Amino acid sequence: MNSPAILTTQENSILTITFNKPEALNALDEDMGRDFLKIMTKLKKQKDVRVVILTGAGRAFSSGGNLDMLTAKTKKTAAINQKELKKFYSLFLSLRDIPQPVIAAINGPAVGAGFCLALACDFRYASTEAKLGANFARLGLAPGMGGTFLVTRLAGCTRASEILMLGDILTAEKSLHYGLLNDIFQPSELMDRVQQIAKQLSQNAPISLGMIKKGIQKALTGSLTQLFDYDSKSQAACFKAKDILEGIASIREKRKPNFKGI
Repeated sequence: MNSPAILTTQENSILTITFNKPEALNALDEDMGRDFLKIMTKLKKQKDVRVVILTGAGRAFSSGGNLDMLTAKTKKTAAINQKELKKFYSLFLSLRDIPQPVIAAINGPAVGAGFCLALACDFRYASTEAKLGANFARLGLAPGMGGTFLVTRLAGCTRASEILMLGDILTAEKSLHYGLLNDIFQPSELMDRVQQIAKQLSQNAPISLGMIKKGIQKALTGSLTQLFDYDSKSQAACFKAKDILEGIASIREKRKPNFKGI
């Protein structure tokens, strides 16, 4: 699954994906996006992976869109750019379509498209030294990569106006305060703590996790009635799986469950 731009390592049921262009601060480009989509497509059916960690090599998570790519777009028509940009977003936001929970381990700067990609993950943990922000307005751009939706849903309208319009680069502590992060850790502790969280997640029932992930996404735009329908359908499916019997047995026998994802 490895490519020059992306490295993957699997330990037990946890897959770590590392953007591997440290000399470019892991700026996102189309080649990287295509490789990323291939990994996500495989993960949809890869039952031996239960949790995914996304991080960056070197000192950055991702500095955003490749500047040469952005410059090239100034020479194209608006119609072509819109079509290409929607495809570009979908390459990376494909992480929202896989059943496994995705944890962003933000080891350094996460800016622009890199910032939005981190927000698209299910969990976000950052180094205390990481910087995050949506600098689109400072580049003369409107937000991309689902940024307007993600920032507004996570931080609310008031904070979204501040984050997106001012375009300031935020400290990890401020990002945590704004509701953009789950927690922050010292740089030397980040990956160990993320691995601990991933291990805990991997011990839960994978069918349930996939349904919860999809349900949270539906809750962002759906009504309570629609979520009743989704929850009842999801629980009904779980009752037909073998993992529910294992979960019940583990409680009765006062032991940890051993879920199989079936």
